Amino acid sequence: MRRILRGDGFTLLEVMIAMAIMLVAFSSILAIQSSSMSSALKSRQIHEVSMLARWAIAQTEVEISGKKFDEMSEELSGTFDEPYQDYSWTRKIKEVKLPNLQGLSKAANAAGGGSDASSSKDEEEKNSAIMEQMTKVITNFLSKAVRQVTMTVKWKRGAFEQNYEVAMYWVDLNSDFQINP
Repeated sequence: MRRILRGDGFTLLEVMIAMAIMLVAFSSILAIQSSSMSSALKSRQIHEVSMLARWAIAQTEVEISGKKFDEMSEELSGTFDEPYQDYSWTRKIKEVKLPNLQGLSKAANAAGGGSDASSSKDEEEKNSAIMEQMTKVITNFLSKAVRQVTMTVKWKRGAFEQNYEVAMYWVDLNSDFQINP
C-alpha cells in the first residue's frame, strides 16, 4: 500500500517567507517608535528652551525697568544655573530704525486733490511743512525712545548648535522729547 503525503505542516520556504514578513513589520514598528521617542525628546527640549528664554526675558524686564538706555550694556552673555548649565544665553539691545515718513504728508496732499485757488495751495504747502516737521519730531522721539531687546538661547544638539530667539521692545517713556530734531 502506498502512503499519501498530506500537507499538515509548513515547508521551509513558507516559514522563511513568514519570518521575512514579520521582520519587515517589526523593523517598521521599531523605526516608528524610535522616531516617536526622538520627537518627544525634541519637544521636551524646545519646551525647556522656551521656558528658559521667557525666564531670561522676565529677568531682563526686571533689570531694565526704570533705567535709561545708556545704563544698559548693548550685549551681555551668560549660562543658566543648574540643571540647565548646557544652555547659554545672549542678550542684545539695539536701536530700532524707523522708516523715513517725511514723504507721507506730500503723498496725502497729492491723494486728497486740490483746488485751483492759490490761497489753498499756500495753505497746503504750510500744512505739508507742518506735517513734515511733526513727522521728523515724532520719528526722532520714537527712535530714541524704543529699543529692541533680543534674547537668544543656545544649546548643543549632537554636533550642531541650536538657537532659539525671542525679541521684545523696550520703551523708555521718560526719554527726552525734543521739538527741534
